[in-house]
Amino acid sequence: MCLIAGIGFDILPLIHGTTPFHENAMRQFLITNLAGQGVLAISTFMNTEQKILEFATVGISFLCLSILLLGGPGRRMFKESKRRKEEDEVGIASLIPGVAFPFFGATILACWLYRDIAGMLELGRSIMIMFFLLLTVVIIISHFNRRLNWEVIAPQQIGLRIGVLLLLMGLHILFVFLAGREATTDDTLIVDVRRAALGLALIWGFLLCNPLRITRMAFQNGGMAHSRPIFAALWMLPFCGFHAYSSDPSLLNPAVPGYASFLGTSGLLSIWGYAWYLHEDHLHISIHKRKANLPFLTSFIVCFLAIQMLYWDLRNGNENSFFYQRIWAAATLCGTMVLAFNFVRITLFSLEAWHKIPMFYGRYIQEKSLE
Repeated sequence: MCLIAGIGFDILPLIHGTTPFHENAMRQFLITNLAGQGVLAISTFMNTEQKILEFATVGISFLCLSILLLGGPGRRMFKESKRRKEEDEVGIASLIPGVAFPFFGATILACWLYRDIAGMLELGRSIMIMFFLLLTVVIIISHFNRRLNWEVIAPQQIGLRIGVLLLLMGLHILFVFLAGREATTDDTLIVDVRRAALGLALIWGFLLCNPLRITRMAFQNGGMAHSRPIFAALWMLPFCGFHAYSSDPSLLNPAVPGYASFLGTSGLLSIWGYAWYLHEDHLHISIHKRKANLPFLTSFIVCFLAIQMLYWDLRNGNENSFFYQRIWAAATLCGTMVLAFNFVRITLFSLEAWHKIPMFYGRYIQEKSLE
């Protein structure tokens, strides 16, 4: 969440011509968010369940408070934005996540505090996953429609397409809560609708981005420059959707089918890919000279395949499928280490000039000066 907030602090004031994020608000968010992560990390070393729950409650409270602090700036940006929705390349979707922050933080905190009620933990988890799905779709649209100006979706159509996505997400959240209240792993109607809604939400998130046009422009005549992690994140969505629909719920599964494959691949690739591309914008590196981080991409593709094979084994009744779990863990660790090493290298030890205004986004300042 710190990375997502950092991206928003960086470019949203430039795009919308407003200053919703004051320095104190950014400092408060950073302090409370890091405190929450720290306390949650400490909770994993506690030796009793009661201490784990107590520390986890404090950590989650700090994290939710940090998100709630973004609610005020998000509403100010929504009200003061100087870009008309029909002219914004991302449409209303550019402002939805910021407006949703207070609801997101308050709901997650309430679900944890009332976790003794059947279905509340499942409800909070589903809201968190759906929020990250919304962020992933917005990031993909923003990269191809705004940053690269490929015009893959008309701004006037984005609102309707996002509305359908929100409807499917809401349907999934509702049936997750009902399935949690039902407390069964059998294939009941509620469980089937829950899986179907998740699969449809992931597949519709893929389709609304106009993937065929993106793919054609990415490969036609040698291909146009783009972020390969974000492109990979787009094409992993339908596989995650199919996996979410076809996998059976089971106590043997290490995570909810669909959730793990989405977060472990598409969600992480889109956020880190966007952050990496934005940092290179600050370095003013030509988009035609940017190199793909192949070790990072390869690690997450291996992770994705391992997740698929793991659930396939579980579906076929193999209860001791540790081989693919080890590959999954090793690939994720490898990808994280490669990414961390490269980020430290290009931020702390780079001799390249870092510019306050990232390339491309300076055009919004020029547009405002001409008005």
